[in-house]
Amino acid sequence: MSDRLLSALDEVKALPIITIGSIVEHIEGEALLILSLVAILPFMQPIPIPGLSSLLGLIVLMQGIGLTFWGKPFLTKKMKEAQISHERFEVIQNAAKKFSKFTAKISAFKHPMANTRLCQIFCGISIIISAAFLSLPLPIPLSNFIPALSIFLICIGLLEEDLVLILCGHGIAATVIWMAIFSYHLIRDQLQAWF
Repeated sequence: MSDRLLSALDEVKALPIITIGSIVEHIEGEALLILSLVAILPFMQPIPIPGLSSLLGLIVLMQGIGLTFWGKPFLTKKMKEAQISHERFEVIQNAAKKFSKFTAKISAFKHPMANTRLCQIFCGISIIISAAFLSLPLPIPLSNFIPALSIFLICIGLLEEDLVLILCGHGIAATVIWMAIFSYHLIRDQLQAWF
């Protein structure tokens, strides 16, 4: 996570009223990546969470669409107006500082190509694919973890401009496509067996 993100969070903290819209304005291009990371954190474990995955998967899917078509967050008016207390924001800010230390450790291959618009479009497509699969309420082991890992690596790769992390995220997104095909055949076979 970049130093400019942390300085933007300091600016937000000084605002009298903090909303998701004001956070997005100050963080700018990195806002959709941060929103996606926050939304996938509950799924960074192997146990599926079907009810929660549909809602949070949809939020990440919206950010993938925003990244692909506009290069900025895709939020509803209600989401932008949602307020966050200063106490809660301080918790978010402290978590961002700790998380930035972690991302700096795993990111070692910075490349200017990771910051191009073409790279963002491809990353947005992979996020959309992974988030769509994450949204499905499937009772299959790792059905939440694998797409969440893909989104995690792509978002961290874009934040840190690390091409290797981005490519790993795309590789896992390809696995997600294979899982979708496998799930389709599994569900189809089960339905045929019932009827």
